[in-house]
Amino acid sequence: MSRPDRPWPTRLVVREGVVTALVGRWTSLLVVLAIAWTCAAVGAADAVGVSETARRERAWIDAGAYVLRVQGAVRADVRLPLPPTACERLAAVDGVHGAFWALRRPAAGAFEHLPGGRFSVLEVSPGALPFLGIPTPEGPVALVSDGLARRTGLTDGSPLRVDGSDTMHGRVAPVAVLGDDFDGALLVPSVALGRADMCFIRTDAGHVAAVSALAASALGWDGSDAIVSPRLFDNEFTVDFSRAHEQRDLRWAWAAAGLVLALLWALVQWFRRSHTAVYATFGLTAAGRCVLQVSEWCALAAAGLAWGWSLGVVGALALGAEARFAVSQVTAQALPAVLLATAMVVLLAARPTGTLLDQLKDR
Repeated sequence: MSRPDRPWPTRLVVREGVVTALVGRWTSLLVVLAIAWTCAAVGAADAVGVSETARRERAWIDAGAYVLRVQGAVRADVRLPLPPTACERLAAVDGVHGAFWALRRPAAGAFEHLPGGRFSVLEVSPGALPFLGIPTPEGPVALVSDGLARRTGLTDGSPLRVDGSDTMHGRVAPVAVLGDDFDGALLVPSVALGRADMCFIRTDAGHVAAVSALAASALGWDGSDAIVSPRLFDNEFTVDFSRAHEQRDLRWAWAAAGLVLALLWALVQWFRRSHTAVYATFGLTAAGRCVLQVSEWCALAAAGLAWGWSLGVVGALALGAEARFAVSQVTAQALPAVLLATAMVVLLAARPTGTLLDQLKDR
């Protein structure tokens, strides 16, 4: 080794730290395993949680989270109608992803091949087809609610006639997004009539407030604003999905993981304090000892982080996380955890360290 009166070259100190990490055997293996499994555990757990929240949010949106149901105001116990053409024009408004009107026929209908079965019939604008995800048909079509299809045995594409109408092709449509009162109904696309009972508007989280205000005024009748109601007043578990990501329990798990790793490193250095004292005895300055310990830590942390990231991604995928969240959340947890631990390692390495003589005096 170098003599005490000569400074240690930085390159030599860094190499000493890396060599110590390589020849540390069980100690080095323990540190690498701790880093790997800690990063993998917090990353995989967060990825699974975020994936589950995302799936629940998509299910909530598919169920009609941003579908607005507009009806006329009530005046003298009578509900006012809506202007159907104004409803159709809303489909061209920025932030609106679909709109159509509906008018309920006063009398129930029946299929000619099932004269005894009565059901509600609603006239709807053609915009109902893309709203419900039905491709544009080549001929006359009627939208059969899934409840009505189950009750009557109709299948997608079946020809049907209602109360003497021309033959139409039935398309089974998922109408639950419109409301429970549409289950068991038949929707018949029609041209705009003079009035409508309801208008359905699909928007998104960023435009729901503005679209609601616009719809109330644009669909008003005789000076009275329309009544706009969200299809779903809240979700199944009253979770605010707009804030669920920021308010999740494991958002700061990386900080706890980083502190745990720093504590483990502090314990390792305490048991190896005589090893550090040897370098101090042979003239390695406080700054050099800091470089030595940080170099050793970085070598071990790089191996542990790479291993832990791989384990975390594989584990998250095995537990049902989506691939994009497995990668993003494991990275978002593992990397900050190691960086925090590295900062703590630097602080620990900067503390004063005695020589071998000081160690003997302490005994």
